[in-house]
Amino acid sequence: MAKVKPYKISKKERFEIIGDFYQIVTGLKNKKDVVGFFVGLLTPSEAVMFARRIQIAQMLLDNKSIAEIKATLNVGSNTVASVSSWLFDDNNNIFQQHILKYMKTQKKARKKRYNNSYYTSELDKYPQHRIWKKLLGL
Repeated sequence: MAKVKPYKISKKERFEIIGDFYQIVTGLKNKKDVVGFFVGLLTPSEAVMFARRIQIAQMLLDNKSIAEIKATLNVGSNTVASVSSWLFDDNNNIFQQHILKYMKTQKKARKKRYNNSYYTSELDKYPQHRIWKKLLGL
C-alpha cells in the first residue's frame, strides 16, 4: 500500500476513517482478538514502528535521556519529541500509568524467571560452561 499523505484527504474523510478504525479497535473483546487484528492489519515494518514508540515511552518514563534513547533504539529526535509530548500531555496520565504498570509487571516476570531458573549455578546456564564445570570437577 502506498504511503498516504493525510493533508491530501479532506478533514471530514480523515475524521470518518480514523473514527471507524478506533471504533473497530475498541470493539475487540480480548487480547487474542487485538493481536490477531493487528498482526493481520499491519506490515512487520508498521508493527515495529508502533512498538518502537512504546519503547520510547518506556525509556522516557525510566528517565533515559533523549540522546540515550536515540542511540539505543536508532530513532530520530522528532520521533522521541512526538512520543514525549503525547506521553506527558496532561490528558494522557492513564497511558503513563498503564505503561508503568506493564514495565513493573515485566520486571517482576524477568526476576521470577531468573530466580526460578533450574540452573544451580551460572556454570550450568550455557553448554560451553557446563563443559568447564565437568572438566574442573565442580
